[in-house]
Amino acid sequence: MTWVLTAVCVLLAAQLVFALINSRALPVPGKRTRRIENRPLVSVLIPARDEERNIEECLAHVLASDDSEYRLEVMVYDDDSSDDTGGIVRRMAMEDHRIRLMQGDELPEGWKGKCYACHRLAEQASGSWYLMLDADVRVGKLAIRDTLRSAMKKKVGLLSGFPKQITGTWMERLVVPMMEFVILCHLPIPMVARSSSRLFSAAHGAYMLIKRSAYESVGGYEALKNEMVDDMAMARAVKQAGYKMMLADMSKHAEMRMYHGAREVWEGFSKNMFAGMGRNYVLMAVMLLWYTALYILPPIALLIGLFSGNLHLAGFSGLAMLLGMTVKSVCDIRSGLPAWRGVFMAATVCCTLAIALASVAGGLNGKGHTWKGRRYG
Repeated sequence: MTWVLTAVCVLLAAQLVFALINSRALPVPGKRTRRIENRPLVSVLIPARDEERNIEECLAHVLASDDSEYRLEVMVYDDDSSDDTGGIVRRMAMEDHRIRLMQGDELPEGWKGKCYACHRLAEQASGSWYLMLDADVRVGKLAIRDTLRSAMKKKVGLLSGFPKQITGTWMERLVVPMMEFVILCHLPIPMVARSSSRLFSAAHGAYMLIKRSAYESVGGYEALKNEMVDDMAMARAVKQAGYKMMLADMSKHAEMRMYHGAREVWEGFSKNMFAGMGRNYVLMAVMLLWYTALYILPPIALLIGLFSGNLHLAGFSGLAMLLGMTVKSVCDIRSGLPAWRGVFMAATVCCTLAIALASVAGGLNGKGHTWKGRRYG
């Protein structure tokens, strides 16, 4: 067992170096960019289903943006909400002409809800750039300007990034930051911008700035209408169409609270996790084995070493745990989160793997997963 823990330590040390390099490579929008000429029109497109608790604040932040270098239109698609989402948008539109409300129609066969909402919004949008924005995102005053500046400077078809994640419950704190952890630990960030390969693609659907010509070249959301993880599908499609993309650090420009409570975390991630791996059982098995060996085995081995008096085993196990916590802390700092949360890495991985197994089970038993009143297979 000591040799196994030695190998784990080596792998974690390599993972730490990779995460450190990656975290430095993630660009911050707006740095070393020039003023935008000719004030292009940016269409902010917000799909909203039962977003009564979010939509007013989301719109207020968008409307407060510094639009001195671009023009702004804001379109909200009320996707058959059962709450007052549409009413809130309607009242705000009466006070600001930049807001338009689209009343949703019945979801056609073969479409995922968010894909169809974004498709309908893009059909009516007039901008040369589309900002696909989730209703739970709060943008900073310079967020749109700086991301547009960077996108135009780098001549990319798509710019996306992870907003700072606001978490309220322990399940949120443990699991939600794993989205960016996975990217920083496994995807070579520089290759996202430099390589034309679809393998080096990543996006966060909460904030995606896409050039209209790129959107039209990939066939829009109609080409992705049945994709569960539509953001990753859009990133791959943009690259396949020959456009560059940029994955950016949005933690200083936007923030969001994706889920409220354990149930939403469980349902949201279990809906997307297996689908995000292309429903590949081999890849899922490798992921389960990798995270179990690196982050769950060490604390178990530490207990075995301490109770059996095997100090070598306990020492290597403790070192592995420390390295794993440090990797998590590096990723959390990059995300604008407290470093101390890395202490709970083993608990984080246990929760994440449980959700991963539930994600696979939902596909195997035919029941699928439920999200906002809709069932997805």
